[in-house]
Amino acid sequence: MVRITENFASEGPLHPAARQALLAAFDQGWADPKKLSQSSSKAAILRNHALENISDRLAIAVDSIEVLGEPALGHFLSIAGLLQDSSPLAYSAIDKGKIRAIARTHTSQVTELAVDSSGVIQGLHEITNGTVLSLQLANGETGIIQSSLGSLSTDVRIAVDATAAGSRVALPDRWDTALFDAASWGGPSGLAIMAIGNRSHFSYPLPRIAPISAPGSYSLPLLIASAVALENFTIESAALREQAITKLSQIDGARIVAPQSQSLPHLLSLVVAGVSGENVVRELAAHGIDVDSGSACSAEDLQPSHVLAAMGYETNGHIRLTLHHGTTEADIASLVTALSGVLQKLRG
Repeated sequence: MVRITENFASEGPLHPAARQALLAAFDQGWADPKKLSQSSSKAAILRNHALENISDRLAIAVDSIEVLGEPALGHFLSIAGLLQDSSPLAYSAIDKGKIRAIARTHTSQVTELAVDSSGVIQGLHEITNGTVLSLQLANGETGIIQSSLGSLSTDVRIAVDATAAGSRVALPDRWDTALFDAASWGGPSGLAIMAIGNRSHFSYPLPRIAPISAPGSYSLPLLIASAVALENFTIESAALREQAITKLSQIDGARIVAPQSQSLPHLLSLVVAGVSGENVVRELAAHGIDVDSGSACSAEDLQPSHVLAAMGYETNGHIRLTLHHGTTEADIASLVTALSGVLQKLRG
Protein backbone atom coordinates (compact mmCIF):
# COMPACT_ATOMS: atom_id res chain seq x y z
CA MET A 1 0.00 0.00 0.00
CA VAL A 2 1.28 3.44 -0.94
CA ARG A 3 1.36 5.86 1.97
CA ILE A 4 -0.55 9.06 1.28
CA THR A 5 1.92 11.90 1.70
CA GLU A 6 0.00 14.80 0.19
CA ASN A 7 -3.67 15.20 1.08
CA PHE A 8 -5.91 17.22 -1.21
CA ALA A 9 -9.03 15.22 -0.27
CA SER A 10 -11.88 16.78 1.69
CA GLU A 11 -11.17 14.91 4.92
CA GLY A 12 -8.44 16.10 7.23
CA PRO A 13 -7.22 15.27 10.73
CA LEU A 14 -8.58 16.92 13.85
CA HIS A 15 -6.84 20.07 14.96
CA PRO A 16 -4.32 18.99 17.63
CA ALA A 17 -5.97 21.22 20.24
CA ALA A 18 -9.36 19.72 19.43
CA ARG A 19 -7.97 16.20 19.72
CA GLN A 20 -6.52 16.99 23.14
CA ALA A 21 -9.82 18.55 24.24
CA LEU A 22 -11.75 15.54 22.99
CA LEU A 23 -9.65 13.11 24.99
CA ALA A 24 -9.98 15.28 28.11
CA ALA A 25 -13.73 15.62 27.60
CA PHE A 26 -14.19 11.86 27.53
CA ASP A 27 -12.83 11.90 31.08
CA GLN A 28 -14.75 14.95 32.33
CA GLY A 29 -17.79 15.42 30.06
CA TRP A 30 -19.48 12.05 30.29
CA ALA A 31 -22.33 13.04 32.63
CA ASP A 32 -25.75 14.34 31.52
CA PRO A 33 -25.58 18.15 31.94
CA LYS A 34 -29.38 18.30 32.46
CA LYS A 35 -29.23 16.33 35.72
CA LEU A 36 -28.40 17.59 39.21
CA SER A 37 -25.37 15.58 40.27
CA GLN A 38 -21.95 17.10 40.85
CA SER A 39 -20.62 15.45 37.69
CA SER A 40 -23.60 16.77 35.73
CA SER A 41 -22.96 20.29 37.02
CA LYS A 42 -19.38 20.06 35.77
CA ALA A 43 -20.62 18.80 32.41
CA ALA A 44 -23.11 21.69 32.22
CA ILE A 45 -20.29 24.19 32.75
CA LEU A 46 -18.29 22.58 29.95
CA ARG A 47 -21.32 22.63 27.65
CA ASN A 48 -22.16 26.27 28.36
CA HIS A 49 -18.57 27.37 27.83
CA ALA A 50 -18.47 25.50 24.50
CA LEU A 51 -21.73 27.10 23.36
CA GLU A 52 -20.50 30.58 24.28
CA ASN A 53 -17.31 30.05 22.26
CA ILE A 54 -19.29 28.82 19.26
CA SER A 55 -21.71 31.74 19.57
CA ASP A 56 -18.85 34.22 19.57
CA ARG A 57 -16.95 32.70 16.64
CA LEU A 58 -20.00 32.22 14.40
CA ALA A 59 -21.57 35.56 15.37
CA ILE A 60 -24.88 33.99 16.35
CA ALA A 61 -26.81 34.40 19.58
CA VAL A 62 -26.10 31.67 22.09
CA ASP A 63 -29.82 31.17 22.73
CA SER A 64 -30.36 30.54 18.99
CA ILE A 65 -28.11 27.46 19.03
CA GLU A 66 -29.32 23.87 18.78
CA VAL A 67 -26.68 21.13 18.79
CA LEU A 68 -27.32 18.17 16.51
CA GLY A 69 -25.64 14.79 16.76
CA GLU A 70 -26.36 14.05 13.08
CA PRO A 71 -25.35 16.77 10.58
CA ALA A 72 -27.40 15.25 7.75
CA LEU A 73 -30.56 15.57 9.85
CA GLY A 74 -29.85 19.27 10.18
CA HIS A 75 -30.69 19.91 6.54
CA PHE A 76 -34.17 18.53 7.07
CA LEU A 77 -34.76 20.29 10.39
CA SER A 78 -33.51 23.70 9.25
CA ILE A 79 -35.79 23.68 6.20
CA ALA A 80 -38.83 21.69 7.36
CA GLY A 81 -38.95 23.69 10.60
CA LEU A 82 -39.77 26.77 8.53
CA LEU A 83 -42.19 25.09 6.13
CA GLN A 84 -45.94 24.96 6.42
CA ASP A 85 -48.03 22.61 4.30
CA SER A 86 -48.85 25.41 1.85
CA SER A 87 -45.41 27.05 1.81
CA PRO A 88 -43.63 27.10 -1.56
CA LEU A 89 -40.05 25.81 -1.41
CA ALA A 90 -37.17 27.09 -3.53
CA TYR A 91 -33.68 25.66 -3.79
CA SER A 92 -30.81 25.85 -6.27
CA ALA A 93 -29.61 23.32 -8.82
CA ILE A 94 -26.28 23.10 -6.98
CA ASP A 95 -27.76 22.29 -3.57
CA LYS A 96 -26.84 19.00 -1.92
CA GLY A 97 -28.71 15.83 -2.73
CA LYS A 98 -30.26 15.94 0.75
CA ILE A 99 -31.92 19.25 -0.12
CA ARG A 100 -33.21 17.91 -3.41
CA ALA A 101 -34.63 14.89 -1.56
CA ILE A 102 -36.54 17.23 0.77
CA ALA A 103 -37.88 19.09 -2.26
CA ARG A 104 -39.13 15.86 -3.83
CA THR A 105 -41.26 15.06 -0.79
CA HIS A 106 -42.71 18.54 -0.29
CA THR A 107 -46.42 18.64 -1.10
CA SER A 108 -46.68 22.30 -2.17
CA GLN A 109 -45.05 24.28 -4.98
CA VAL A 110 -41.33 23.58 -5.49
CA THR A 111 -38.95 25.68 -7.61
CA GLU A 112 -35.42 24.70 -8.63
CA LEU A 113 -33.35 27.81 -9.33
CA ALA A 114 -30.76 27.60 -12.09
CA VAL A 115 -27.17 28.80 -11.79
CA ASP A 116 -24.98 30.43 -14.41
CA SER A 117 -21.52 29.25 -15.50
CA SER A 118 -19.96 31.15 -12.61
CA GLY A 119 -22.09 29.28 -10.09
CA VAL A 120 -24.29 32.25 -9.11
CA ILE A 121 -27.93 31.43 -8.35
CA GLN A 122 -30.39 32.96 -10.82
CA GLY A 123 -33.99 34.07 -10.31
CA LEU A 124 -33.93 35.02 -6.63
CA HIS A 125 -35.99 38.14 -7.42
CA GLU A 126 -38.77 35.93 -8.84
CA ILE A 127 -39.37 34.01 -5.60
CA THR A 128 -42.90 34.64 -4.34
CA ASN A 129 -43.94 35.80 -0.89
CA GLY A 130 -44.24 33.08 1.73
CA THR A 131 -41.59 30.89 0.12
CA VAL A 132 -38.94 29.05 2.13
CA LEU A 133 -35.59 29.38 0.36
CA SER A 134 -32.76 26.91 0.87
CA LEU A 135 -29.69 29.08 0.35
CA GLN A 136 -26.30 27.40 0.01
CA LEU A 137 -23.85 29.99 1.33
CA ALA A 138 -20.87 28.32 -0.36
CA ASN A 139 -20.59 25.21 -2.49
CA GLY A 140 -18.67 22.24 -1.12
CA GLU A 141 -17.26 21.22 -4.52
CA THR A 142 -16.29 24.48 -6.18
CA GLY A 143 -16.07 26.75 -3.13
CA ILE A 144 -18.22 29.35 -4.92
CA ILE A 145 -19.87 31.83 -2.52
CA GLN A 146 -23.34 33.31 -2.99
CA SER A 147 -22.49 36.88 -2.07
CA SER A 148 -25.80 38.66 -2.76
CA LEU A 149 -29.48 38.03 -2.15
CA GLY A 150 -30.38 40.70 -4.70
CA SER A 151 -33.97 41.93 -4.50
CA LEU A 152 -35.31 38.97 -2.55
CA SER A 153 -38.77 39.59 -1.09
CA THR A 154 -38.84 40.46 2.62
CA ASP A 155 -41.53 37.80 3.16
CA VAL A 156 -39.22 34.93 2.14
CA ARG A 157 -37.85 32.75 4.94
CA ILE A 158 -34.24 31.70 4.43
CA ALA A 159 -32.62 28.44 5.53
CA VAL A 160 -28.88 28.98 5.11
CA ASP A 161 -26.65 25.97 4.43
CA ALA A 162 -23.27 27.04 5.86
CA THR A 163 -21.92 23.50 6.21
CA ALA A 164 -19.11 24.12 3.71
CA ALA A 165 -18.50 27.77 4.58
CA GLY A 166 -18.22 27.31 8.33
CA SER A 167 -16.88 30.49 9.92
CA ARG A 168 -15.14 31.64 6.72
CA VAL A 169 -18.15 33.56 5.40
CA ALA A 170 -20.50 35.76 7.42
CA LEU A 171 -24.18 34.89 7.36
CA PRO A 172 -26.29 37.16 5.16
CA ASP A 173 -28.10 40.09 6.77
CA ARG A 174 -31.29 38.06 6.57
CA TRP A 175 -31.62 34.46 7.67
CA ASP A 176 -34.11 32.36 9.61
CA THR A 177 -32.12 29.19 10.18
CA ALA A 178 -28.44 28.46 9.59
CA LEU A 179 -26.72 25.08 9.61
CA PHE A 180 -23.01 24.54 10.31
CA ASP A 181 -20.88 21.37 10.28
CA ALA A 182 -18.06 21.20 12.82
CA ALA A 183 -15.88 19.33 10.32
CA SER A 184 -15.71 22.49 8.18
CA TRP A 185 -13.41 24.16 10.73
CA GLY A 186 -11.34 21.11 11.62
CA GLY A 187 -13.66 19.81 14.32
CA PRO A 188 -14.85 16.22 14.65
CA SER A 189 -17.37 14.76 12.22
CA GLY A 190 -20.75 13.82 13.62
CA LEU A 191 -21.76 17.19 15.09
CA ALA A 192 -23.67 20.12 13.61
CA ILE A 193 -24.80 23.50 14.88
CA MET A 194 -28.24 24.77 13.88
CA ALA A 195 -29.07 28.40 14.63
CA ILE A 196 -32.70 29.53 14.73
CA GLY A 197 -33.09 33.25 14.13
CA ASN A 198 -36.70 33.58 15.31
CA ARG A 199 -38.21 30.68 17.18
CA SER A 200 -41.74 31.93 16.58
CA HIS A 201 -41.18 31.12 12.88
CA PHE A 202 -39.83 27.63 13.60
CA SER A 203 -41.73 24.46 14.45
CA TYR A 204 -39.99 21.16 15.17
CA PRO A 205 -41.12 18.98 12.24
CA LEU A 206 -40.71 15.55 13.85
CA PRO A 207 -43.11 13.82 16.27
CA ARG A 208 -42.77 15.19 19.79
CA ILE A 209 -44.46 15.56 23.14
CA ALA A 210 -42.51 18.46 24.66
CA PRO A 211 -42.02 21.86 22.91
CA ILE A 212 -38.53 21.26 21.47
CA SER A 213 -36.57 22.52 18.45
CA ALA A 214 -34.06 19.65 18.11
CA PRO A 215 -33.71 16.04 19.29
CA GLY A 216 -31.23 17.05 22.00
CA SER A 217 -29.09 13.93 21.65
CA TYR A 218 -25.44 14.61 20.92
CA SER A 219 -22.00 13.86 22.31
CA LEU A 220 -20.80 16.49 24.78
CA PRO A 221 -17.12 15.57 24.14
CA LEU A 222 -17.70 16.20 20.41
CA LEU A 223 -19.28 19.58 21.22
CA ILE A 224 -16.30 20.56 23.38
CA ALA A 225 -13.81 19.45 20.74
CA SER A 226 -15.77 21.35 18.07
CA ALA A 227 -15.68 24.55 20.13
CA VAL A 228 -11.92 24.20 20.69
CA ALA A 229 -11.32 23.54 16.99
CA LEU A 230 -13.37 26.62 16.07
CA GLU A 231 -11.52 28.73 18.63
CA ASN A 232 -8.20 27.68 17.06
CA PHE A 233 -9.36 27.90 13.44
CA THR A 234 -7.66 30.30 11.07
CA ILE A 235 -8.83 30.81 7.52
CA GLU A 236 -6.74 29.28 4.76
CA SER A 237 -4.61 31.30 2.34
CA ALA A 238 -6.50 32.62 -0.68
CA ALA A 239 -3.12 33.26 -2.32
CA LEU A 240 -2.32 29.56 -2.22
CA ARG A 241 -5.57 28.77 -4.01
CA GLU A 242 -4.75 31.34 -6.69
CA GLN A 243 -1.33 29.78 -7.12
CA ALA A 244 -2.92 26.34 -7.48
CA ILE A 245 -5.30 27.70 -10.12
CA THR A 246 -2.43 29.29 -12.06
CA LYS A 247 -0.31 26.14 -12.08
CA LEU A 248 -3.15 23.70 -12.75
CA SER A 249 -4.39 25.85 -15.64
CA GLN A 250 -1.08 25.23 -17.40
CA ILE A 251 -1.77 21.49 -17.65
CA ASP A 252 -2.85 20.46 -21.12
CA GLY A 253 -6.60 19.81 -21.18
CA ALA A 254 -7.24 21.04 -17.63
CA ARG A 255 -10.05 23.52 -17.08
CA ILE A 256 -10.59 25.19 -13.71
CA VAL A 257 -14.25 25.55 -12.73
CA ALA A 258 -15.27 29.22 -12.52
CA PRO A 259 -11.78 30.51 -11.61
CA GLN A 260 -12.93 34.15 -11.34
CA SER A 261 -15.86 33.54 -9.00
CA GLN A 262 -15.75 34.62 -5.37
CA SER A 263 -14.87 31.41 -3.57
CA LEU A 264 -13.79 29.81 -0.33
CA PRO A 265 -9.98 29.85 -0.05
CA HIS A 266 -9.53 26.10 0.33
CA LEU A 267 -11.77 24.47 -2.30
CA LEU A 268 -11.55 24.22 -6.06
CA SER A 269 -12.61 21.91 -8.86
CA LEU A 270 -11.17 21.24 -12.29
CA VAL A 271 -12.12 19.14 -15.27
CA VAL A 272 -9.47 17.28 -17.24
CA ALA A 273 -10.39 16.31 -20.77
CA GLY A 274 -10.25 12.82 -22.17
CA VAL A 275 -9.97 10.83 -18.92
CA SER A 276 -12.12 9.41 -16.13
CA GLY A 277 -11.95 11.23 -12.82
CA GLU A 278 -11.99 7.90 -10.99
CA ASN A 279 -8.94 6.71 -12.90
CA VAL A 280 -7.10 9.93 -12.10
CA VAL A 281 -7.87 9.46 -8.40
CA ARG A 282 -6.48 5.91 -8.45
CA GLU A 283 -3.35 6.87 -10.36
CA LEU A 284 -2.59 9.83 -8.10
CA ALA A 285 -3.07 7.63 -5.04
CA ALA A 286 -0.35 5.37 -6.43
CA HIS A 287 1.90 8.45 -6.34
CA GLY A 288 0.97 9.14 -2.71
CA ILE A 289 -1.40 12.01 -3.54
CA ASP A 290 -5.00 11.94 -2.34
CA VAL A 291 -7.70 13.87 -4.25
CA ASP A 292 -11.48 13.57 -4.70
CA SER A 293 -13.71 13.09 -7.73
CA GLY A 294 -17.41 13.06 -8.48
CA SER A 295 -20.17 14.66 -6.46
CA ALA A 296 -19.23 15.72 -2.94
CA CYS A 297 -22.60 14.47 -1.64
CA SER A 298 -22.32 11.09 -3.44
CA ALA A 299 -18.59 10.59 -3.11
CA GLU A 300 -18.73 6.94 -2.12
CA ASP A 301 -19.93 5.73 -5.51
CA LEU A 302 -18.30 8.57 -7.52
CA GLN A 303 -21.59 9.77 -8.99
CA PRO A 304 -21.14 12.55 -11.57
CA SER A 305 -21.29 16.05 -10.12
CA HIS A 306 -24.73 17.62 -10.51
CA VAL A 307 -23.04 20.91 -9.53
CA LEU A 308 -20.78 20.91 -12.58
CA ALA A 309 -23.63 19.76 -14.81
CA ALA A 310 -25.82 22.64 -13.61
CA MET A 311 -23.00 25.08 -14.39
CA GLY A 312 -22.57 23.65 -17.90
CA TYR A 313 -19.27 21.82 -17.36
CA GLU A 314 -18.29 18.32 -18.42
CA THR A 315 -18.44 15.94 -15.45
CA ASN A 316 -16.40 12.94 -16.59
CA GLY A 317 -12.91 14.20 -15.72
CA HIS A 318 -13.88 16.06 -12.56
CA ILE A 319 -11.24 16.45 -9.83
CA ARG A 320 -11.97 18.10 -6.47
CA LEU A 321 -9.18 19.59 -4.37
CA THR A 322 -9.10 20.75 -0.75
CA LEU A 323 -6.21 22.89 0.44
CA HIS A 324 -5.67 22.15 4.11
CA HIS A 325 -3.72 24.06 6.71
CA GLY A 326 -0.21 22.80 6.15
CA THR A 327 -0.58 22.48 2.37
CA THR A 328 2.46 24.14 0.82
CA GLU A 329 3.55 25.52 -2.53
CA ALA A 330 5.80 22.47 -2.85
CA ASP A 331 2.77 20.19 -2.36
CA ILE A 332 0.96 21.97 -5.18
CA ALA A 333 4.01 21.70 -7.43
CA SER A 334 4.17 17.95 -6.71
CA LEU A 335 0.47 17.60 -7.52
CA VAL A 336 0.86 19.43 -10.82
CA THR A 337 3.85 17.28 -11.82
CA ALA A 338 2.11 14.04 -10.84
CA LEU A 339 -1.17 15.00 -12.50
CA SER A 340 0.58 15.91 -15.74
CA GLY A 341 2.27 12.51 -15.78
CA VAL A 342 -0.94 10.66 -14.93
CA LEU A 343 -2.85 12.39 -17.72
CA GLN A 344 -0.15 11.58 -20.22
CA LYS A 345 -0.31 7.92 -19.15
CA LEU A 346 -4.11 7.66 -19.22
CA ARG A 347 -4.37 9.32 -22.61
CA GLY A 348 -1.88 6.79 -23.95
